[in-house]
Amino acid sequence: MDGIEDFLRLLEDGQWHRLEIIALELGWTQARTLRLAEFLSEHGLVRYRSSDGSVMLDPELSSLMRET
Repeated sequence: MDGIEDFLRLLEDGQWHRLEIIALELGWTQARTLRLAEFLSEHGLVRYRSSDGSVMLDPELSSLMRET
């Protein structure tokens, strides 16, 4: 999948981010951004909150990314 690293880098701060803002920043459609968020959530890399369309990096992955 193209752009996964860019997506994850936007989440490095450990805060919740709205998918619509991520889509704008990456120049993606909202549908593509949602599909990636759901995929990464299913695999434990991010936490996805469907109630408000927000996503955040899983804290353990965030910790690993800060170490590199």
